[in-house]
Amino acid sequence: MHIEKSVTLLPNRTVWVMETPNRFDGDYTLLISKVSEAILPNTVGNHVGEGASMEVFLRHQKDTRFIINGGFSHYRKDFYDWTHNTFHVGDPVGVVKIREHLFEDITDPTHYGFFVQEDKHKPWSIVPHTELNKHHKYILGCTPLLIRNSKACDLSACVMEPVEDGVVNPPSYLGHGKQRHPRTAVGIREGNLVFVLVEGTNEGGCTLEELQDIGVQLGLEQFLNLDGGGSSQFRYWDGQQWISNAVDAKDQHRVLGHVLVLFDAALK
Repeated sequence: MHIEKSVTLLPNRTVWVMETPNRFDGDYTLLISKVSEAILPNTVGNHVGEGASMEVFLRHQKDTRFIINGGFSHYRKDFYDWTHNTFHVGDPVGVVKIREHLFEDITDPTHYGFFVQEDKHKPWSIVPHTELNKHHKYILGCTPLLIRNSKACDLSACVMEPVEDGVVNPPSYLGHGKQRHPRTAVGIREGNLVFVLVEGTNEGGCTLEELQDIGVQLGLEQFLNLDGGGSSQFRYWDGQQWISNAVDAKDQHRVLGHVLVLFDAALK
C-alpha cells in the first residue's frame, strides 16, 4: 500500500491518500467488518463512540495491515447468531446474498453507491443501486456517489438539503453535505483502490463538494463518500508501528462501526 499525506489537494487541510492494488490473489484480503459489534455488545444502543480504544482492539487482530472507517449500510447474513465475545474483525459478517429486502433500511437509494465484491478473490467495484445483482456478496453502502465512470455526479441542492446552523446530520441524511466535517471515501483508479481521508482536527474537514473535487484531481474513475466526523480514522501497520491520521481528543477512544480491513494473508 502506498500512503501519501497531502496538503495541496485541499488548501490548508491535510488529506491522506492510500492506494493499493484491487486484486486479491491469495497474498492479502480486504473484508468488511463491524468493530462495534465485536467490542461493544453490551453498550446501551451499541454506540460506537463508547468503549475501549481502537489500539486496544487492534492488539487482538491477527495479520491486520490496514483498517479504515467504512459506510453505514452494512448488509449481513444471520449476524446476530454470532457469539460476540469471540468475534474478530476478519470474521465474514459481510457475506450476504442479495434479497428482496436489501433496501430495508434505505428510504431512498437514488444517490447511494455500493462498494461490492462477488468473492474475496475478486476485485472490488463501486456501483449505483441499479447495478447491484445477486452475485454481490460483500456489500457496503453509503451516500452519495461522487464520481461515476470518471464523471462528477450531481450534488445539487436536492441532494444536499441544507440544515439549520448548529445542527449536524448523520451521513444517512445528506444535509451535512455543505458543512465541513472529517471525511472518508473510497475510489477506483487504473485497477487500484484509493482511500481518501480528510482530517478535521483544527482544520475543519471538508464539504462533499470539496471531497468530490479531490477525487477529480486524483483522476478517480469511481468515487464513493463513506462515513465521516469522529469516525473518520485509519490505522496502517508499516511493519514497525501503526500510522494514523490526527484524531480529535474527544474521538481518540472512539471505536469504529463498519470498517474495511486489509489483511496480510488470505483468510480461510
